[in-house]
Amino acid sequence: MNVRAALVIGLLVVLSAGSMAEPAAPTRSLNTLADVSRALRSCWRWPPLSEAQAGMELTIRVSFKRNGDVFGARITYQTKDVSDKERSIYYAALLEALARCSPLPLSESLGEAIAGRPLTFHIHDTRQQRKA
Repeated sequence: MNVRAALVIGLLVVLSAGSMAEPAAPTRSLNTLADVSRALRSCWRWPPLSEAQAGMELTIRVSFKRNGDVFGARITYQTKDVSDKERSIYYAALLEALARCSPLPLSESLGEAIAGRPLTFHIHDTRQQRKA
């Protein structure tokens, strides 16, 4: 598998509602794509349930500079049929998570490997969904 495919496939991550710990930026050096995924997950804070859309899904594309700063980020998919207010709530949560995590403490080799390359993440809010 080539590096680009590994970046997209390896980093398609679902941020599950099971992790409700206080968000925190990573402190140790990140050496793998899995480390980046875990770091972003640890920085995510869910919007309050009173303002949330059950089952809301977002797909984001983000890239980083060699030093771990965010180079660019955009939402490429959002659940249909949600209000502009709900969309803006999740967009704000995304921006806060990226600000909380930035810069990521990338190792030199990982920074060189992912600099400028788009990484794709899938976020699915399952907190209000019935568990089987």
